[in-house]
Parts: sequence; structure tokens; C-alpha cells
Amino acid sequence: MNRSGAEYDEVALGLKASTGHRIAGGLMIVNAVLVLLETFLMPESSKPDLLTPSFPVTAIIDIALGVSLLSGSAGAVKLSVIRIGLGLVLFTLARALAGEWLAAGMQVGVSAAFLLLLVGHPRRLQIGLASLLFGLYLLLEGLGLYILFSGQNPIARTVLSARGELSSEPVGDVVGQIVDYRLRSPSERWYLRTDEAAKRDNPLADRWLIRPDLDAHILVIAERVPDTMVPLAPFVDTVVGNMRAAASSFELIDAVALPGHPDTGKLLRMRATVDGQNVEYLAGLVTAYGSAYQLIGFTGERNFAAVEPELRAAIESFVLPASAALPKGAGRVVGNAAPYAITAPNERWITASAELLAQQNAASDRWILRPDVDAHVTVVLEPLDEETTVAALMQQVPERIRSSWPTASFQPAEPLSGTHASGEILHASLAGAEGAFEMDYAVYVVGLRAFHVIAMAPAPAYPGVRDELRRAQLSFEPPTD
Repeated sequence: MNRSGAEYDEVALGLKASTGHRIAGGLMIVNAVLVLLETFLMPESSKPDLLTPSFPVTAIIDIALGVSLLSGSAGAVKLSVIRIGLGLVLFTLARALAGEWLAAGMQVGVSAAFLLLLVGHPRRLQIGLASLLFGLYLLLEGLGLYILFSGQNPIARTVLSARGELSSEPVGDVVGQIVDYRLRSPSERWYLRTDEAAKRDNPLADRWLIRPDLDAHILVIAERVPDTMVPLAPFVDTVVGNMRAAASSFELIDAVALPGHPDTGKLLRMRATVDGQNVEYLAGLVTAYGSAYQLIGFTGERNFAAVEPELRAAIESFVLPASAALPKGAGRVVGNAAPYAITAPNERWITASAELLAQQNAASDRWILRPDVDAHVTVVLEPLDEETTVAALMQQVPERIRSSWPTASFQPAEPLSGTHASGEILHASLAGAEGAFEMDYAVYVVGLRAFHVIAMAPAPAYPGVRDELRRAQLSFEPPTD
């Protein structure tokens, strides 16, 4: 008997691996290398742990079995069938439960290819079909490795569109839903995510633009703050604090005035590690009367340089809605409970609405404010049981203030004389859960009525607005009745 005939008999008797078995061994080694490469390249957050069936130890087992099959080991055939069968059940189930249907389908395909080569004595038709299945699998795996290695995904738009998560056409001008702000998409590569998809990932999302091929995003969060204006500095601190808390590492690289909104906007450059992925951010924060906005552009660290100009262009194109314009300046304001008057220092000062007055400070008779710096001047009218002096009332003021601000510190009271009235003013420095504030507390007495004219601003803003606060207090005109 010649050698080839003896080998055929050994294969037929199950003593030696067949050609199909050897091919399966080679493909198992190829697949194992792909799995190891994929595991090495994927983000830490996506790597399996020791308890999941996709842990790369299975790839090492596949390499050992593949080498044994290539060497002709018949014993390795049965072990390989058991290994592939378990993988078909466990891996497919794990990916299906995770909602990874494409990966589950790929697992079925590659397992079927191996089983066609391992079970029995495969003929040419089986080998051809197995090769076709493995070739398709290899094509998809290669695409996955390309995406992991390059950060670019040429089929992302097709996949997201098939899921119903994207607008059918590239987005151009974007109009807000909560309020009618506007911004412009930087190129035809950007699409609008559907409301359902956007809110699934972030319930606060008003609009969400995406450039699928680079996994780049612009998330717009719009908030209504009726009859007021969120001060910019605390707004920036809050957003940065929230992002810092959500990341395992965080760095604020830069914070500059936002072009087009130099007084009420900031452009932040940030870097963070979120769920094991390194993410770069370019975010525009804008405050306006009645609303506040976060325009958060982000992508993976690898793609940021390529997409930063587009993120910047979109953020800088942001236009506030008409409703964000400040109401007409307060001008000269006449009291409600008595015919006194107080004059706003300039057009930036507006009158608080009756609703805001009732909600925030029901004791105030009149309230003017400068929303952009959170500065306020309120007038409180106090009926007196008997005639008294400004000095006597002023002695009671520190105790009243400390009832709300226990750690308040004071400077000595000073005379305050305006064109129309004379009184006294006391300066207080306050600190509490809402931050640090500076207060100028003026008291005027007219007959059996005391008028408390209270000016207040956050400590960081106070130096820039102090003169305006004082002018408002000095403008007080007592009633003539």
C-alpha cells in the first residue's frame, strides 16, 4: 500500500485529521489572531472580564487546537467540535442578550463554517461553502479592525439609518425645539439624530448632530429659566463640575470668551476619560434672558484634530432666539405700596415680573435686576408703630441679616445722601450654600414708614457692578404723601 493510500485509510478510520480538518485548524488560528487583535485595540470599557465567554483565553485554546489539527491530530477534531459547539451557543447567546445582533449573526456564520469543516469527512462542496462563510466573516472582522485602528467607520451612517436613528438627509440649518435658537451644520457629512435616539442617550438633549464616519457629535441642551438669566460664571462651574463627576479623569484645557457672545458665552476645551474611552470636547456655554444653552461637541481622542474645525464652526454659528432679548430697561420705577420711586442705573437693568417677585421675594415691593451678573436691588417697605430714626433701625439690621446668613460680617454703617433723601448704608459680606455675596443695605425713614433698599451681587461680580448698585440706592425718591 502506498503512503497516500495509508493516509487515506487513517483519515477514513478517524486516526488522522482530514484536509477539511486541517483547513479548519488553519482558520481557527486566523480567527484567534483576529480576536486577540480586536481585544488589544478595543477600549478598556468594552473589554470582557474573566467571567464572560469572549475572554481571549478562548483564542489561546483555538490556537492550540488549530496547531494540533494542522499536525493531523484526530483527537483534536472531537475537542474542536466541542469547542465550536459551545462557542456557537454561549457566544451567540451572550451577544444576542446584549442586543449585538450583527455580532451574533457573525458568530453563527463562523461557527457554521468550522462545523462544516470539522464534522465527518467534508467534501469539496462543504469546504467551498465553509470558505465562503469564513470569507464573509473575515471581511466583517477586517472592517471592524479597520474601525478600531483608524477611528473611522465607513458604514456607520448606513447602520444608524437602518436602525431609524438618523435623518434621511444631511442637516443644514438647525432650529431648536424647546426654544427657537439656530445653528448651522458645518458640512454635508453631519446628520440629525432622531428625537427618540437622542433622548434615549441623554434625556436633556434638545438637538443632537452626528458625523457618523468619525463618531463626532454636537449635543445641544437648551433650558428655560423664565424671567431671569443664569449668571455665566456659576453656569460654567456647574457644567464643568458635572462633566468632571461623570469622568474617571478630567482636564479643563482652556476657557475663553465665545465669539459672537463675548459677555454671555464661554468656549471650553476639555479632555476626559469616560467609560474607558479618551474623549475630547469643545463646548460652547451661553446664557440669555429666559434660557441657557450647552453646545457640547465631542469625539474620540484620535479623531478630534480632524473634526475640531467643524465643531468650532457649528458652535460659533449659534444664534439666540428672539425671546432671549432683554426686556426694555426698567428706567424710573414707582413703588406699588407707596408712591416712592427708584431709577435703574442703565438699560441693562430690568424690572422683575410680578410672578418672579411673588415666587422669589414676596416681601419686596419693587425689584430691579441686572440678569447678566445676577445683581439685584429690592425695596422693602416697613410700617412703623412709632417715629424712630434711621440710626435706630440700622442697629437692628445685622441681627436680621444673620437670621438668614449666620456667618455674615459687616462694615460700620455710613451716611447715604442722595438728591431726594438721606439715610444710612451698611455693607455686609455673606457666605452660604449658594455661594458668596456682597450686600449694600440702605435704610430711609419717612414718617411712620421705613424703606429698606437692598442691593446685592455675587462676590466675584460685585466690584464691577458696585457703582451701579450705589447709584440705584442713591436715586431713591421718598413718597410725598
